[in-house]
Amino acid sequence: MRRLFAALLPMLLIMITTVHAAEAPYRSYTYDRFHNAIPSPNGYLPKRQLFGTDFGVGSFSNPNDLFVDKELNELYIVDSGNNRIVVIDSHYRPVRVITEFRMDNEQVFMESPMGIFVARDGTMYIADQGNARIIISDRDLNVLNIFGKPESDLLAEDFDYRPSKVAVDEYGRIFIQATGVFQGLICLNSDGAFLNYFGSNKVEMTAQKLVQQLWKKILTRDQARAMQNFVPIEYSNIYINDEGFIFATAAASSTFENQVMCLNPVGSDILRWRKLDWFAGSNFEDIHVDDLGFISVIDSTRGRVYQVEPDDGIMMFSFGGTGSMMGTFTGPVSIEGFNGGLLILDNEKNAITEFELTTFGKAVRHAQALYMEGRYEENIEPWLEVVKRDSNYLFAYIGLGKAYYQLEDYKMAMKYFKQGYSKTDYSDALKEYSLIVMRSNFAFIILGLVLIIAAIVYYKVSREKRHISGVYGGAVR
Repeated sequence: MRRLFAALLPMLLIMITTVHAAEAPYRSYTYDRFHNAIPSPNGYLPKRQLFGTDFGVGSFSNPNDLFVDKELNELYIVDSGNNRIVVIDSHYRPVRVITEFRMDNEQVFMESPMGIFVARDGTMYIADQGNARIIISDRDLNVLNIFGKPESDLLAEDFDYRPSKVAVDEYGRIFIQATGVFQGLICLNSDGAFLNYFGSNKVEMTAQKLVQQLWKKILTRDQARAMQNFVPIEYSNIYINDEGFIFATAAASSTFENQVMCLNPVGSDILRWRKLDWFAGSNFEDIHVDDLGFISVIDSTRGRVYQVEPDDGIMMFSFGGTGSMMGTFTGPVSIEGFNGGLLILDNEKNAITEFELTTFGKAVRHAQALYMEGRYEENIEPWLEVVKRDSNYLFAYIGLGKAYYQLEDYKMAMKYFKQGYSKTDYSDALKEYSLIVMRSNFAFIILGLVLIIAAIVYYKVSREKRHISGVYGGAVR
C-alpha cells in the first residue's frame, strides 16, 4: 500500500496544483494597421504550474533549460543550481534524476549545467558550463566523449569559454552558444575539432556608432583603440528543427533587426521577415518551432510569449506577462512544446508553467495549417469561423486573402487583403487581377486602340487636306 501511495503521490500533487483558468491573469492582444495593440481572444491559457516537489524530486534551483526527447516523449529539465538533470515522462512522473556519469570506472559530475540536447539515438550533449566543457553520454550514462575549450587560432588564448546551449545536426556537427561570444555559434565536428563560427550575426550600425566610426578616423591610433569596438550581436539561444535548420535568438538589439534568425546548413539566415515593430524593447531568451512550423519566442523584458506564423512573421498570439500569478513570469528562460501545449521554465520562480490551446487558438492554428498544406478551399471556412469569433483579428483576413489568391480569385483576395490592411499582398492581387481583366477584354482593347489610331489618322489627314485647300484657294484669288 505504501509503495502504491508513493507511486501515486507525484500525480496527486500535480492534480492538486492544476488550475484550469477561466480567465487569464493577462490580456492577449494583436496589432492593428497602425501597430497599436488591440484586445484579442486568448490563444493559450495557463493550465498548471509545476515545481520540483510536484514531481517528487525536491525543489528546483535556478533551472535553465528544457528539452523534449521526441522519440520517448520525455522532458529533460536542466536544474543548474542542483547540478542535475531531471527526466519526466508524458504523465509528469519522474523517470530518473541524472547527477553523475561514468567514464573509465570513474564518476563524472556536472557543475552548473546550462543546456542539453538529446539526439534521436538517445545520445545526450550537456553544456557543462561550470567545467567549461561539453559532456557526451549515452542513455546508460556512459560518457562517450568530453570536449573542453576548442583549440583554434580564431580563439584568443585568454578566451573565457562558457558553453550555455548546445544543438547537434544530422551530420554530427555540434553547435554551441557560449556566453560572451559575438562572432556566432561555435561549430565543432563530431570529433570535437573547431570548424568555424557559424551564422555570424551582423554588426548593428546605429547613429551613435556611425559617429564613433568617424571619430576613429580622426583620432590617433591609441585614442581609437581606447574607444568601444563594434561587435556583432551575441546569440542568446538556439533550436534545431527536424529539417536541420537552426533557429536562433539574439540578445537585446537597438535596431530590433536580426533578433530571430533561421540558419541554413551553411550558416546563412534565410528568414524572410527581418524587422517587426512589436520587437521593440524585446529581449528574447529562447525560441521553439513546433511540427507545423509555428515559431514561439520568450520576451524576458515583458515576460510574454509570442507565437508567429513562419512565412511573414505575423503575430498569432501573445500571452503571459510579468508577475507572481500563475501564467505570469519573473525570469522566463526556456520554452518547449509538450503534450500538445507549451511549457515555460522560470528560473526565478523555479517552476514550469504549462499552457494549453484555447478553442480560439486551435481554430487559428487549424486554419493556418490547412493553408500551409495547400488545402486552400478547405482553408476558407475555418478562417471565416475565426472572423466570427474576433472581427478585429487581421491575420484571419490576410489568411482569407491568401487562400483566395492561391485559388486565383484575385478580386476576393483584394477584398480581404484590404480588410487585413496588407498593402503588399493587395498590390500583388491587384496586379494579377489587372492582367486577367486585360486578357479577358483583349479583343475590345485592341479594337479600341485601332479605332483611336484610325480616328487620329483621319483627323490628321482631314486637317492636312483643309490646310492644302486653304493655301491653294488663297493663291487663286
